[in-house]
Amino acid sequence: MGNQHWLGINIPLSTFLSGVFTIVVTNMFFVFENKYLGDPNCTRQNQDKTFLIQYHIICWSFKITLFLSIITILISCLLLYSIFAKIYQGMVLYVIWIIFYEAVNTLLQTLTNNPENKSPKEVKFLRWFGLISRISIHGFCICFVTKYAHIMYKKQMQSVITSYNLSLSLPMWTQSERDHSTHICQSSYPPQIHRK
Repeated sequence: MGNQHWLGINIPLSTFLSGVFTIVVTNMFFVFENKYLGDPNCTRQNQDKTFLIQYHIICWSFKITLFLSIITILISCLLLYSIFAKIYQGMVLYVIWIIFYEAVNTLLQTLTNNPENKSPKEVKFLRWFGLISRISIHGFCICFVTKYAHIMYKKQMQSVITSYNLSLSLPMWTQSERDHSTHICQSSYPPQIHRK
């Protein structure tokens, strides 16, 4: 099946731990960020059109984060199932989603950590530290998930090629065996006696 270790670390186990880590850290992140997301004055009308998109993103940041967190947990569960079932597509989907998830969270963090935010500097620093730490660990995990997906892809392609070659050679083998058996049968019968 190929080498199951990379950089001295077990690849399937690391992929499994990546899924577990994502589930746990997504829950922790959402609980911690809950009070810092959104805008309490979302009902007021913002007349400045240059900041209208930014205002709406900040206003909806709690709902955006909730939606992203639910999808992330579901995709992490799909990753755990993909490891069990050895399906590389679930691993590829996890990698793509985590990149998108972290990009959106970085955008939300930038917009909600603006100077108008009245949170203490320590809280702002802690939010940035948590985000950067999580992105770094996810980047490390993605390497192992990608490596394991590549191993599973090669294994599935080899099995497909083997089954394809087997299906091509089976009818030819059967036909040649049929010709050989027909020849043996014909030579084993005594010649017919013709009466005059």
